[in-house]
Amino acid sequence: MGAEAVPGRPPKATAVLGGAALLVLTTTLPYLTLINALFFAGIIGSGAAAAWYYIMHHQVRLESGEAFVLGAMSGFVGGALSVLAGYLLEMQFGYIPGLDSLQLLVAWASRMAPEEAPNFQQMLALASAPKEISLTDLLMSTVLTGMFYAPFAGLGGRLTVFALKRQARKK
Repeated sequence: MGAEAVPGRPPKATAVLGGAALLVLTTTLPYLTLINALFFAGIIGSGAAAAWYYIMHHQVRLESGEAFVLGAMSGFVGGALSVLAGYLLEMQFGYIPGLDSLQLLVAWASRMAPEEAPNFQQMLALASAPKEISLTDLLMSTVLTGMFYAPFAGLGGRLTVFALKRQARKK
């Protein structure tokens, strides 16, 4: 990996994969996807968990930039795996990750703004409609989702360093 440029640093693969696995869980498991409706908290948390694991497990000090890159790598890998997992779940079992959470949000939004209920219902119908996905579409979605999730997970890595430094100053 390109982020292994610092000599003497332990490999980051385990931390990246752990954060990616957490991201996949928060973007595919029923109702757990609601975490991401709150300012992408699950995605940010996955980057934070990856950085925290790396720092604590290897007892190394990371600068904010390094933690951002570690979290971003975790977010990119997790985003790509999330798209692939979602595709496989939909094709094999007919389950669309996040649809149950979207239904809850649409019901809530419809109660809050009844005049907009038809728009919310239309959005829900579009999300649950059958899709034909080509290999090119799947690959583009994989890359774009990874690129979208990476900065949020990177932010989580930076937040971990900030929190750990703040905690160390208090001691």
